[in-house]
Amino acid sequence: MKWLVFGIIFIIYNYIILCQDIVFPDDEELSHVGGNSGVITERIPISSPSECPENMLLFPGYGTTCVCDCRPRFLYFPTNDSCHEAYMQGPCPLNYYVVLPKNEAVPRCVENPCLTDGVVQYNGVCYPLRTIGGPCGPEGVLGVNETTFELECVPANVAPFLIIDAPKRRCPAGTRRNSLGICRDII
Repeated sequence: MKWLVFGIIFIIYNYIILCQDIVFPDDEELSHVGGNSGVITERIPISSPSECPENMLLFPGYGTTCVCDCRPRFLYFPTNDSCHEAYMQGPCPLNYYVVLPKNEAVPRCVENPCLTDGVVQYNGVCYPLRTIGGPCGPEGVLGVNETTFELECVPANVAPFLIIDAPKRRCPAGTRRNSLGICRDII
């Protein structure tokens, strides 16, 4: 009988204590917090899976309430209660993208002159977003300002969502790379 009670307590302990989701905020979720002074000037999001709709984060509200709000660089569409990334197609028709016009509070769909999702017009020429080079030179990335939602060059070392394409390391025919990165003959 005591083994049965011990087993039940052990299962409950593992289920309640050890199986809780622990989520740490990533750089994207904190990129809008603070500034050069190091003082927090904005609310810090609470990362809680499945509490908010897609592309939204949970923020502390007044008292004990919490509020879902858009991620940085995402715009809120009140018509369908959703957030979509600026200068991407989002809920817009084909060859259109989401923008926030100057001095307006509601985003809208505008025709994309480059006709490709993720490619935007900057200084009269079409460039892909979040890629090194282009109009920003070898040290910059074309991105969206989190406050004004306008296109700007961002230093590559601070650009969020920058994916580095590492060169492929291939093994000669008849060999396979092991966990140490060494090409070995297939046995």
